[in-house]
Amino acid sequence: MPVLDRLNRLAGGAIADLREGDFDGFVQGSRLVFVDFWASWCRPCRAMAPVVRSLAREYTDIAFGKVDTEAERELAERFAVRSIPTYLLFRNGKVVERFPGVATRDRLARKIEKWR
Repeated sequence: MPVLDRLNRLAGGAIADLREGDFDGFVQGSRLVFVDFWASWCRPCRAMAPVVRSLAREYTDIAFGKVDTEAERELAERFAVRSIPTYLLFRNGKVVERFPGVATRDRLARKIEKWR
């Protein structure tokens, strides 16, 4: 799917499922990108999912994506994800902030605001 189509979908607060083949294109550009590294068996990841969805609805100018670390092990290794959930913020294709573990919505929002 072309990047512009994906961005249009994100305007409604959607969270893109990212795969190795589309990851780099998704995080490129000057906009801020929030990526959630998670796994379906991870209870803390499942507990954080509504928080991340809420942020995606609020920050519609930011692209949100998620990476299933079980299906996309290469991406998890590439970004040295050792525990989940792990959240990375990207700008211009580079990681600008990294924060592992469960966090409050306010803490995540402060991280976003720092780079917004």
